[in-house]
Amino acid sequence: MKAVVFDGSLACLDIPVPQNNAWVTLAVKLAGVCGTDLAIASGHLRAKTPVVLGHEIFGTVRSAPEGRKDLLGKRAVTEINVACGRCAYCRMGLNTHCENVEALGIDRDGGFAEYVSAPIENVHLVPDSIADEEAVFVEPLAAGIQLTKMSPPVPGSTWAVIGTGRMGLLVLQVLMQHNPQVLVAIGHEGMKLEMARRLGAKVFTEAQAAKTLELTGGVRFDNVVEATGAPEGLGLALELVRPRGTIHLKSTHGLPVQFDATKVAVEELRIQGSRCGPFDEAIALIERKDMRLTEMVTHRFPLDKCREAFEAANSKEAIKVVFEGVSDPI
Repeated sequence: MKAVVFDGSLACLDIPVPQNNAWVTLAVKLAGVCGTDLAIASGHLRAKTPVVLGHEIFGTVRSAPEGRKDLLGKRAVTEINVACGRCAYCRMGLNTHCENVEALGIDRDGGFAEYVSAPIENVHLVPDSIADEEAVFVEPLAAGIQLTKMSPPVPGSTWAVIGTGRMGLLVLQVLMQHNPQVLVAIGHEGMKLEMARRLGAKVFTEAQAAKTLELTGGVRFDNVVEATGAPEGLGLALELVRPRGTIHLKSTHGLPVQFDATKVAVEELRIQGSRCGPFDEAIALIERKDMRLTEMVTHRFPLDKCREAFEAANSKEAIKVVFEGVSDPI
């Protein structure tokens, strides 16, 4: 099968189809390029190489363990983290933080391929009411929802989202479900900022960030989401959040960040990270048709155009880049 393999550089190679009778194997239809994939390819985030990248995966079930042949042919997505189920954190129910976790596309072969295998407990079925281009967003949308799990939005609160890339635009749509009093998006002038405007946010460029406070009566924001994928994003977040407010970290660029720890202590700020989230809630939210996802897919590439796909994903002209997987499932 064709697969996008990273081993210090990107290449589309011919490798064996995964064979694991205890796991589910998906014929990949679409797989989204994530900031994590970009960070690995740029050398800013470690991966166990050589590895097939990609963890935002949608496909159809090609094979399943004995006793679960009812899954064959079903549309499905898979979670990224493969947990051991035995360590202290797994016993606490914190599978994402498993001491022995192996992540698809980082530690184990992922979904930029024609086929991918995952444990059956990681696989979630996708109803026919959800389009293929929507289904590929389940994993990152679940990560956006997790932000609200870690720090539930308070009715009437004010929010600023810094960054209008893939994750920033998803977080904006998740927050809209909670009826914030003020919701602004801060980004670079261009199609991504315009997309945030179409979604209903008040939009500002980074140079206009101070003007956002005109919407809050001069009071800084209750919550600021850092979703830029750049180290300097946290500095702007610290400027915009009010005392005892919360900064939500949603970018995984893999780079070290310097920030004013004294300001955090003096203003009694909370810095809240969030990671992977609930797939069932993401699927239900998409089913309600409250999300505008298909228009976020700006570029589609075959697997053998992997370098062009990553160049596009790093450009200002792309929101979501997806790979098209297998065209003729075996």
